[in-house]
Amino acid sequence: MWWQRICYALRAFVKSMKKLLLTTALAITSLAASALAETYKLPKEEPAASITFPDKWEVEAEEESINASSEDEEIYINIEIHDAESIEGAIEETFGYLKKNKVSVNKDSEKKTEFESNGMQVVDFSWDGEDKDGPCKISVTIAGVSDDKALVFLFWASPEGEKKHEKELGEIAASIKPVKK
Repeated sequence: MWWQRICYALRAFVKSMKKLLLTTALAITSLAASALAETYKLPKEEPAASITFPDKWEVEAEEESINASSEDEEIYINIEIHDAESIEGAIEETFGYLKKNKVSVNKDSEKKTEFESNGMQVVDFSWDGEDKDGPCKISVTIAGVSDDKALVFLFWASPEGEKKHEKELGEIAASIKPVKK
């Protein structure tokens, strides 16, 4: 009968639509999972702060530091946690690292910004500079995560990389939070 053929066709259609919907749902889930970012805590033992990086970034987390770079290597970030007494030495080490990597800092371009973010007092020093690839942007940022601990950030990027990754950099900055004990 003609109505049996229609029922058979409808069942086949519904079956293929279920497969299509399942495949689409799986594809969307895998895309969403690949866009997820990973959160790191410093120090690993008894964390005082957390920070999240985009999934595609290269991140090496050690006990008391994190090195991260954008997928295209246009941006490099180093974050270390220090006791309040060792911050001055950490900043000296940071400039030693830049010198070792032949990064020159234009001291006349220095800008200092102080602000509060996620309950932390933050001081940012930024400069224009030059590395082996040409002009670059450099900043050293100190964020107090507790009464006796602070994060020291080194940011080093090409001007183009800074513009290209502006949204990601904003998300990284917004993700930095003290860990409540």
